[in-house]
Amino acid sequence: MKPNITLKKKQVGSYAHIASELSGQSVDIDQWEKGRAMSERLIQQSHDIAKKMESVGFSAYDHKQDLKIFGLHSKQVIDIPNFRNICIIPSVARKKRNRASKELEYFLQRNPNARTWVHTTGNRCTLKELPERIEWLHAKFGRVNSQSFMKSVGAKFVFRSTEFGEIAQTDDGLSFHPHAHSVLVLERKLTRMEWDTFLKKVKTYFVYHSKDCGKIKSVKELVKYCVKPSDLEHLSGSELVSIHEVCTNKRLVEFLGQLRNQRKFHNQENFRLIRRKGILTKTRNWNTGKEKTPRYLDPVDHESDCKPIVVAWIPPTSIFTPITEPCFVVHALGSNDPSNVFNSFEVRSMEQQIKCLSIKVHTKTLTHQQGSNKNNQNDESKTKIYEKDPRLERVRGTITQLNEVFS
Repeated sequence: MKPNITLKKKQVGSYAHIASELSGQSVDIDQWEKGRAMSERLIQQSHDIAKKMESVGFSAYDHKQDLKIFGLHSKQVIDIPNFRNICIIPSVARKKRNRASKELEYFLQRNPNARTWVHTTGNRCTLKELPERIEWLHAKFGRVNSQSFMKSVGAKFVFRSTEFGEIAQTDDGLSFHPHAHSVLVLERKLTRMEWDTFLKKVKTYFVYHSKDCGKIKSVKELVKYCVKPSDLEHLSGSELVSIHEVCTNKRLVEFLGQLRNQRKFHNQENFRLIRRKGILTKTRNWNTGKEKTPRYLDPVDHESDCKPIVVAWIPPTSIFTPITEPCFVVHALGSNDPSNVFNSFEVRSMEQQIKCLSIKVHTKTLTHQQGSNKNNQNDESKTKIYEKDPRLERVRGTITQLNEVFS
């Protein structure tokens, strides 16, 4: 019998195993609250920008979207903002950036000697000149790896992220400084003479200022917002729409060479990246086997048929409390009671699977962290600290529930 090749591509990973492994991890309270405040600030900026765009007749919201995130243990629910896929809206840009960052970080874990570059397009330009500048820069990257000076030393650019630079108001209107951050990999170590010659040829090819910035220290420095949210806050609705039109049909983040092949392989083989102990690893996508359902429903024509549907399970996170927990996305909750979703067969079954596996995975519970006795006399457990901290009054009940799950 011939092997079923399509079955391999559709193989689904076990969410229960992932959730039991990554749930129940404590997060530093100060860092958690700082991140929560930053996230709320970003969402508020996104709404302010979207409302400005709507004020000039542009549709920045999809009013038919009804997606919410549920916390399996905390029993809390939050809305997923219903922004359209507009990359200058910070909340949308963050979602896109996170996906690209994971692929790039995973690649760099295996290529630690990769180097980052910055490429400019000359002096600052006006909004009218911006599209031409971006197209010129992207065309340069589209041909660079095929150049003889790149092939001769085994060099390839594998990533490019385009930014518009700081926005300034001038007598001629908005002013931009478009540039790109890129990642270069080498097949072998070059001699000093070869490296000097190579640098000159790269700088000549890109015409304007290009600089080798050395080994990469942080992926966040490479995958940023195309325009800083703080710059967008001060623009009018018509100016925001004009910038959006510049971004339309332009690939501001581009994977090249080996990195493009990596991403293609992950998509074809149904892999997704998750973080374990600070390191990205790949696992089978557990959501592939779920029945595909329409993302949006018309609340008027289908009100009687509209029932909440679990459309995806997401890796354990600390969205609701400073302790990681399994979360899932629900479509079309509408006016239904969230408790009905928590009590549904699918959710209760998953909760039971995770609880059973957690007993095997977690040898130390949140309430009995006894590992080394020498620390017990001086340090309190994370749970006791959380119980005493007045800032976490709102999550004490949740922590009690989590203790019951992992005890």
